[in-house]
Amino acid sequence: MSDQKLQLIPLGGLGEFGMNSMAIRYGDDIIVVDAGMMFPDAELLGVDIVTPDFSYLEQHRAKVRALILTPRSRRPHRRGAIPVERTQHTGLQHGFYAGAGGKASGGHGLLDQAKLHKVKPGTKIEIGPFSIDFIHVTHSIVSSMALAITTPLGVIIHTGDFKVDPTPTDNELFDLHTLAEYGKRGVLLLMSDSTNVDRPGYTESERAVRPRLEDIFYRAEQRLVISCFSSSIHRLQQILDVSSEYGRKVAFLGRSMLNVTEIAHTLGLLQVPDGIFAAAAGHHADRTEQGLRGCFRNAR
Repeated sequence: MSDQKLQLIPLGGLGEFGMNSMAIRYGDDIIVVDAGMMFPDAELLGVDIVTPDFSYLEQHRAKVRALILTPRSRRPHRRGAIPVERTQHTGLQHGFYAGAGGKASGGHGLLDQAKLHKVKPGTKIEIGPFSIDFIHVTHSIVSSMALAITTPLGVIIHTGDFKVDPTPTDNELFDLHTLAEYGKRGVLLLMSDSTNVDRPGYTESERAVRPRLEDIFYRAEQRLVISCFSSSIHRLQQILDVSSEYGRKVAFLGRSMLNVTEIAHTLGLLQVPDGIFAAAAGHHADRTEQGLRGCFRNAR
């Protein structure tokens, strides 16, 4: 047994929604999982965002090896503070999150200072004494992955956000077998998503949304206004599909919605039916579709 200690330093996100960030240290090596922020409450007038206290990382800057991002439907909760927490290397999950993280970091001039690594389920990377295995899990957003972090003292499972969906809309099943294998070998620590853990029952499959959307579209005689997280690509895909089925035009509104859907479309994660977008005022419909831009002016 090594004399070194394995330390977990929560920088934010425990007992609160937002500011998810956890530093894991073994000897002189530190990896950081997530760098989130939180939107202020009514008591913090004049404050735009609340970020974790990264003073520990500043004090041990030379020991920080990587920032690893896990997906979350409320994206700022896990990566909104990237411009604040600067590291030597950055590991990003999947091309979709690399694109989203790249946009978040690019606006603050960080792309020239960090190495961005795209990973996918089954990827294993070595960072100092840590071996990190990326495991596919199902969730309301695409390409979600858990982390199996092997350390000299044992395995840490960091689930990220997940929902056990037996019938996901993209047909990519939860990799329970890999997690079970780690369980058989022995896990030192499980850090799990605990949202609604105190509520009985289970969350329905994303596929259960489709018939409810169809019912709403069937009954609605005028324009529909639908709100959802911009990273809920599966939900947006169903909205596009049902809109096409019922002959309706779609307009995405909001900077985050436009950026994320454009990235998802470019990577083939969001299929856009021909002619689905409403033309923005003064722009040809084709131009609107290429940039995933639209407005309500010509929407049905």
